[in-house]
Amino acid sequence: MKLGILAGLALAALTTAPAAFAQRDVVVVTGSRIDRDGGSLPVISIRVPADFVVFLLEVETATRSEDERARELETAFATLVDRVRRAQGFTLEAGDAYTAIPIDTVTAREIIEPDDEDPMRSEIRLSLTVAVKPGDTFDKIRIRAEELIKGARLPGRVEIVIGADQFMGVNDPKKHRETLLRQIAADTELLQSLFGRGPTGPASIALNGFEGRVQSRPVAPLEMELYLDYSLSLVQAPRP
Repeated sequence: MKLGILAGLALAALTTAPAAFAQRDVVVVTGSRIDRDGGSLPVISIRVPADFVVFLLEVETATRSEDERARELETAFATLVDRVRRAQGFTLEAGDAYTAIPIDTVTAREIIEPDDEDPMRSEIRLSLTVAVKPGDTFDKIRIRAEELIKGARLPGRVEIVIGADQFMGVNDPKKHRETLLRQIAADTELLQSLFGRGPTGPASIALNGFEGRVQSRPVAPLEMELYLDYSLSLVQAPRP
């Protein structure tokens, strides 16, 4: 069963997804699959707070006439776009977290589609990004999203459904690259000091993978671990 907001019913939820935000140079990670172990991830990483949470919205209606459904969705779309533009800390995009595009590049008619479960229903899929404020929790962020939506006056039988999954991410992750590189360099120097000269001679250290982008994973609510997916090998000199 879908969780919904019917003209102003407040709900609650948790987190999820990858990146459809390349135009803003962000990285989005799933928050519902928090891995506190880390497995084979590189030992050098940093933790940073999430900058935003993304909610997936379905603006839908079950009005019998297809033309009337389209008119209702166009009105609801315009209303929601206007509310987001007037508010602070919100961004609205068309599509889901994997295919989101700037709202100014589409019209409501272009993104109306039949409901996957009921062809007599029509819907528009949107992504609502909410900026994280100091001291925020998921509950506070969810409430802000709900309040923004429930204040919209919806025509006909339109309802706005907030998906059960939400997503969190970091703006401009490459700004943390230098910090990561400096920590990796310090770790490499430590290895050299400990293993730089063994009974067979000096050891060599090889590093690979620095050509990749900064990666991330969730480690706590509204917190992510950033790292470079590099590899390191230390080789002792062979015996003469």
